[in-house]
Amino acid sequence: MSQSFIESVSGLVRRIKASVKRSRPSPVLYNVNAVNEGSPRRRALLMYLVRPFLLSADAPEFLVHQNLRHCRQIAILLGEFNYIVDVTDVSNRQFKPKVAYDLVLKDSLRLEHFEPAPNGTIRLLLATTMDHVVHNRNLLRRHQQLFQRRGHRLQIRRLYGEKMPYAAEADAIVGVGNEYTAKTWRQSSRAKIYPFNNSGFPEIRFIFDSKDFAAARTNFLFFASGSQVQKGLDLLLDIFPHLPDLKLYICSGFESEADFCACYHRELFETPNIHSIGWVRINRPEFYQLVTQCAYVIYPSCSDGQAGSVVNCMHAGLIPVVTREAGIDTDDFGVTFVDDSLDEIERVVVQLAGLPETWHQEHSLKTRKVAEERYSEAAFMTRWRDILTEVLPGGG
Repeated sequence: MSQSFIESVSGLVRRIKASVKRSRPSPVLYNVNAVNEGSPRRRALLMYLVRPFLLSADAPEFLVHQNLRHCRQIAILLGEFNYIVDVTDVSNRQFKPKVAYDLVLKDSLRLEHFEPAPNGTIRLLLATTMDHVVHNRNLLRRHQQLFQRRGHRLQIRRLYGEKMPYAAEADAIVGVGNEYTAKTWRQSSRAKIYPFNNSGFPEIRFIFDSKDFAAARTNFLFFASGSQVQKGLDLLLDIFPHLPDLKLYICSGFESEADFCACYHRELFETPNIHSIGWVRINRPEFYQLVTQCAYVIYPSCSDGQAGSVVNCMHAGLIPVVTREAGIDTDDFGVTFVDDSLDEIERVVVQLAGLPETWHQEHSLKTRKVAEERYSEAAFMTRWRDILTEVLPGGG
């Protein structure tokens, strides 16, 4: 039985399981912010994630992804603006409203069966990616470039649908990322776009005093989830084997992408200066060991809203070295590649590794300071409060 046949069957099984999961009706939670329904209030529907509202406040699952906390924080903020908040999953296509909503905020680009909404209902799009057309174009370009370099056509993961009627109908778009990310949506919507920064986990410790920056300056951490070509791991694996004095530590979901591992087997598993670790949870001893060893988080993505993995590493003091598509303004504390060519990425990593340890100490401190000021939960709440003040009637 061929490996390709096994992978084909495995892929079919995964798709069937995903289809079954999508077909199950997801719950609807009413009044998740527990406000008094007897007093005059407006009602909001948050179509995003139900799971955060079923967890205890101290559940370790909240360290898996920032969006879990963001759901609860958004509900709290809407309560401040006199809204009762009901929640259902964005995948819930069977949802039938029992009441008329004054506000619909959702992470979905489709128009629901209960839309168009009644007159006066405010519709907000919660954008967690780039515009899908831009995302797909960037992703397909990366795959074509990989084919030209390697002669391998890998499975294209996270290719998004380009029919986005809700973007065109929304009264406003609230999107994670910076102005660059926000601009990608302007081709699909005339609505005003409000970018906001991702937030790091407050539990993350800043690693500084115990760190040997002279040693760490030659060590780079790639920290991501899935879709390795999208995140740029292939680019790094084509560069670091030629730089034996520099080390690349890989923490991502690469192991679940068999075709990627087959294409880059030698680089991933047989190259001395490349350490393929796999998935590592935030705030675990393994995470802090890597943060202590490395000076940078390197992330040459071709499409993100704003890379939460990079933001979390910034809170630990790792200097971000990213493409502009990561959605992070590096200003004077990090480095943004001029482009995502192999020559540019190699030029930057070699240059950085040659800088004195004092430079790395200074920029690690700057990175942490910026993370606390601009990429914290407090900053997230402040920015969302400002956005809601502007988009909601009467300033809330």
